Amino acid sequence: MPKLNRDRIRLWLEEHNWSVKRLAEECSALGEDTFPEGTMRNVVNGIDPMRPGRIRVICRVTAKYGDGIPYAQLIDPDGNGV
Repeated sequence: MPKLNRDRIRLWLEEHNWSVKRLAEECSALGEDTFPEGTMRNVVNGIDPMRPGRIRVICRVTAKYGDGIPYAQLIDPDGNGV
């Protein structure tokens, strides 16, 4: 399972003045799954990987509320979260 590009998602959150909690809530509302805040925090910090389907929900949320982050930019190609 891929990890998120920690710097890219953090920059988006900062630019849009969002918390990890809000991202988790919006993903839960838009997707068909529940995104717990603690899990989302670990994913955003590059600690844990995330299923590709859930990453696509994050892409949809970023597109709905801003400029959007394409899947290819949101995942970390090296798999280390940085």
